[in-house]
Amino acid sequence: MEQSSDGESSFAEIMLLKRSNRERLICAIRKASPEELEISAQRIKDVLLGSVDPSFRRQRIAPPAFVSDK
Repeated sequence: MEQSSDGESSFAEIMLLKRSNRERLICAIRKASPEELEISAQRIKDVLLGSVDPSFRRQRIAPPAFVSDK
Protein backbone atom coordinates (compact mmCIF):
# COMPACT_ATOMS: atom_id res chain seq x y z
CA MET A 1 0.00 0.00 0.00
CA GLU A 2 1.14 3.48 -0.74
CA GLN A 3 2.12 5.86 2.02
CA SER A 4 2.31 9.59 1.85
CA SER A 5 5.71 11.11 2.64
CA ASP A 6 4.09 14.40 3.67
CA GLY A 7 3.26 14.55 7.38
CA GLU A 8 0.35 16.90 6.82
CA SER A 9 -2.01 15.43 4.20
CA SER A 10 -5.33 16.95 3.36
CA PHE A 11 -8.53 14.98 3.80
CA ALA A 12 -8.94 14.77 0.01
CA GLU A 13 -5.43 13.34 -0.39
CA ILE A 14 -6.04 10.77 2.31
CA MET A 15 -9.34 9.69 0.75
CA LEU A 16 -7.74 9.46 -2.70
CA LEU A 17 -4.97 7.26 -1.30
CA LYS A 18 -7.50 5.05 0.48
CA ARG A 19 -9.51 4.69 -2.74
CA SER A 20 -6.47 3.70 -4.80
CA ASN A 21 -5.38 1.16 -2.16
CA ARG A 22 -8.90 -0.32 -2.03
CA GLU A 23 -9.01 -0.59 -5.84
CA ARG A 24 -5.63 -2.37 -5.88
CA LEU A 25 -6.83 -4.86 -3.26
CA ILE A 26 -10.05 -5.53 -5.17
CA CYS A 27 -8.04 -6.06 -8.34
CA ALA A 28 -5.76 -8.55 -6.56
CA ILE A 29 -8.78 -10.46 -5.25
CA ARG A 30 -10.33 -10.62 -8.72
CA LYS A 31 -7.05 -11.96 -10.19
CA ALA A 32 -6.63 -14.63 -7.50
CA SER A 33 -7.46 -18.21 -8.35
CA PRO A 34 -10.38 -19.94 -6.61
CA GLU A 35 -7.87 -22.15 -4.78
CA GLU A 36 -5.99 -19.14 -3.41
CA LEU A 37 -9.24 -17.55 -2.29
CA GLU A 38 -10.33 -20.75 -0.56
CA ILE A 39 -7.01 -21.08 1.27
CA SER A 40 -7.22 -17.47 2.47
CA ALA A 41 -10.85 -17.90 3.50
CA GLN A 42 -10.01 -21.04 5.47
CA ARG A 43 -7.18 -19.24 7.29
CA ILE A 44 -9.56 -16.46 8.28
CA LYS A 45 -12.21 -18.95 9.42
CA ASP A 46 -9.66 -20.81 11.55
CA VAL A 47 -8.68 -17.60 13.31
CA LEU A 48 -12.24 -16.41 13.83
CA LEU A 49 -13.49 -19.76 15.08
CA GLY A 50 -10.85 -19.83 17.75
CA SER A 51 -8.43 -22.55 16.79
CA VAL A 52 -6.25 -21.09 19.55
CA ASP A 53 -6.31 -22.48 23.08
CA PRO A 54 -9.42 -20.99 24.77
CA SER A 55 -7.42 -20.21 27.93
CA PHE A 56 -5.64 -17.47 25.96
CA ARG A 57 -8.89 -15.72 25.07
CA ARG A 58 -9.89 -12.53 26.77
CA GLN A 59 -12.34 -13.05 29.59
CA ARG A 60 -15.16 -10.76 30.54
CA ILE A 61 -14.72 -8.97 33.80
CA ALA A 62 -17.55 -9.55 36.24
CA PRO A 63 -19.49 -6.44 37.26
CA PRO A 64 -18.50 -4.99 40.61
CA ALA A 65 -20.33 -6.29 43.65
CA PHE A 66 -22.55 -3.65 45.20
CA VAL A 67 -21.91 -2.96 48.84
CA SER A 68 -24.89 -1.99 50.95
CA ASP A 69 -24.42 1.08 53.14
CA LYS A 70 -25.44 0.25 56.71
